Amino acid sequence: MADASSKDRHDIIEESRMSFGDHLEELRRRIILGLVGLVIATLVCLKFGDHIISVLTTPYFVAMQEEGFDPRLVQLNPTESFIEYFKICLQFGLVIAAPWALYQIWQFIAVGLYPHERKLISRFAPISIGLFVVGASFMITIVLVGLMKFLIGVSSWFPLPNTSDNPLYEFLRSKPVASSTAADMPSGPTIAIVDRDPADLVHGQAWFNRQSHELSIVADGKRYSVSMQPAAGRQFVTPLFSISEYLGFVTDLSLAFGLGFQIPIVVVFLIAVNILTAAALSAARKYIVLGVFILAAILTPTPDISTMLLLAIPMLALFEIGLFIGKGIERRKASEPA
Repeated sequence: MADASSKDRHDIIEESRMSFGDHLEELRRRIILGLVGLVIATLVCLKFGDHIISVLTTPYFVAMQEEGFDPRLVQLNPTESFIEYFKICLQFGLVIAAPWALYQIWQFIAVGLYPHERKLISRFAPISIGLFVVGASFMITIVLVGLMKFLIGVSSWFPLPNTSDNPLYEFLRSKPVASSTAADMPSGPTIAIVDRDPADLVHGQAWFNRQSHELSIVADGKRYSVSMQPAAGRQFVTPLFSISEYLGFVTDLSLAFGLGFQIPIVVVFLIAVNILTAAALSAARKYIVLGVFILAAILTPTPDISTMLLLAIPMLALFEIGLFIGKGIERRKASEPA
């Protein structure tokens, strides 16, 4: 019976066997189709590039605004914005085109696989892509704002030099500074303090938005604004990021979280192909926990512990989910007739 089954599998492989030239032609065709899909996906991303950039930069905008800084990125060379815009669109195009590209790869290699191997890969591939997208989305929507607040807040560790009762400061200044009182200050118009910007703009109107920390004035129908910072919270170091540095940071973190979320796929695959058992993985849980924390520290491009934990904790939860599914696979195999 086993010999007949083995012969049937051998016949399937033989029927699908192609010459070396046919393989090369098939490979060339699949590569061209994959590249066409990438080009189309990239063009779609270019069409909606402003929305993609908005999604990626909103966490930074919120974090900078809530920390009292001007929420802007800077361009350090003439081509930086141009290059980064197309780079981001290409990277998102790669993500969108990934299922199509994987399908082309699958069609090329499927002829050399046994039916059960085709079935296994066809199940895992879509789930793997979905988990990658979930991991990257989790990083952008949940992790990034808190992480940026922490990293921006680190700049407050460098205080302004003390100017009051500081002998060195007085010694280094060429002229002494005379103190002033409120009576010395000229009186002037007051500025409205609001929680929301007015809908109707009036020439000469001025207000301070306590939510966004912006001072605004209207002139000739146009609004001009500047971000303000509390005088008591002035800092010696002002956070300022370039376009390429910030977007590169976000894409690296997205890749790290996308890869980290592949943990259940790896666990279920190892159990499904009988490389490891669920019992063996359970017994090695303490070593796996250590390995997950080490992997999270390697994948995350920042040295802070908070980012590592935000990746490691979901990875451990996904490991337990993968282990639970793997145990179900083992029970199903055990119940099947030999």
